[in-house]
Amino acid sequence: MRKCRIAILLPALLLLVVCAACRSDHTDYAVEKARAYALERTKDLTEPQRNFIRYTMPEIWEDEIFPYEPMKFEEYAHLPRNLEDDKPIKAPYHDYMAASFVWNPPGLGHSVVVIGSGERSMHFWEPLKLVYKTLQPIDKAYENARKAAIMYVMNNMLYLTRTERNRVRFSEAEVMRTDFNMKYMQNRDEADDTAWESYLKSLAPQKDNVQYSLVWKADDPNHFIVITGFAGDTLSGWSPLSGMYLTKARLERFTVKNPPQQEEKTESADTQKQETEKP
Repeated sequence: MRKCRIAILLPALLLLVVCAACRSDHTDYAVEKARAYALERTKDLTEPQRNFIRYTMPEIWEDEIFPYEPMKFEEYAHLPRNLEDDKPIKAPYHDYMAASFVWNPPGLGHSVVVIGSGERSMHFWEPLKLVYKTLQPIDKAYENARKAAIMYVMNNMLYLTRTERNRVRFSEAEVMRTDFNMKYMQNRDEADDTAWESYLKSLAPQKDNVQYSLVWKADDPNHFIVITGFAGDTLSGWSPLSGMYLTKARLERFTVKNPPQQEEKTESADTQKQETEKP
């Protein structure tokens, strides 16, 4: 009887071990897969640099692509089912992630990055490509301004095409110093601009404000998507005030070619030169 019980329990225990293994962390296996992928594509590196990839643990960069959402059945046999009491299944280890493995071999001057994707547990992770990347510190002021400009486009410029809206969302913006007069961008010759003029006057005392525009290309190569706002000497604190769809010629007309600071430096240099030339 005891042997019979053991024979019954063994398959159950084996099933539990298999289920636990399915939910284990697959990072080590993903690292080895990324390492093999990198060594296959970095034969231009020196052998000591390849040994660094071969024998050291990489850094891991991760970002969520979309969370795991199990399928919900709302009807059964064409009859509605009451799912109010059903709690959604939480399985964060199944979230779909972009995961990259990064090596910094000494003397190389840039990082070796294997880009791939898989579940948060690294299950099903597969490499997509290898790149040599020079790391640069994040410009937080630019990133915050870009996010604000994207939200402005998504909420207010609904007339743009899907391609244009996606270009704004997923590509970098060109930052320009501009000199738009917002009053004349409205094309309201006969409208009462008293409130608008008072708003513009309220900005006048703020002498430190500088007009910056974040610019993306439109589908038409002769047009640009321009989001304009004010900030200080840098983009820190920039917020969008106007979104425009402009021709290339009109954008160039209002682009500041020589910022005032550069002009002041040039004038001061000329003055010093004149002073030194005096007898």
